Amino acid sequence: MFEVRDLSLHQGERPLWQGLSLTIQAGERLGLSAPSGHGKTTLGRVLAGWQPAGGQPGEGSKILLDGTPLPSRGYNPVQLVPQHPELSFNPYRSTGQSLWDVWRPDDATLARFLIKPEWLSRKPSQLSGGELARIALLRALDPRTRVLIADEVTAQLDPHIQRQLWQELMRECDTRGLGMLVFSHQHALLQQVCHRIIRFGEQGEQRNTLTYHAA
Repeated sequence: MFEVRDLSLHQGERPLWQGLSLTIQAGERLGLSAPSGHGKTTLGRVLAGWQPAGGQPGEGSKILLDGTPLPSRGYNPVQLVPQHPELSFNPYRSTGQSLWDVWRPDDATLARFLIKPEWLSRKPSQLSGGELARIALLRALDPRTRVLIADEVTAQLDPHIQRQLWQELMRECDTRGLGMLVFSHQHALLQQVCHRIIRFGEQGEQRNTLTYHAA
């Protein structure tokens, strides 16, 4: 189980999250809905270890996986797929090199996630944002990943590709017990793919938690 306890985040003097707590069971997809500018991207970066929490978190603030703090070295089993994947690639290396630094998916797996093998020989600037989004998603799905944080991960893809990628992601959750935290402005998408949705209002207060039986 992935657990966040009493997490507070600030941007300068501005509070983003105050006392946030949530849990994600193995195989569960939790949606998080909040207004633009609320700090969802910052939250994802902190949960995946990309940046420290900063500010003055509460004494009981913890980020745990199976009751243990996340590793400070080596592979982090909590992986983030950012909203702007082009920023997560080294512009001087091929996308394949960036992918293979982490793991080497076979051709069947590339096909499942709608990735053409020839894309992996190209530099990031030679691919579209949607193509990079698919490679970034697959890179984060290393078999060691236990929790995937998806920040508007399919927002720049057309509906047909979005649908197929979400079908594959849900299959990953079911077959390997992958937990997911999904950020999206598309409430209909969250309803379709998530088991639960936590909604936050304009002032940061938690409005409600909705439970669904996702397909």
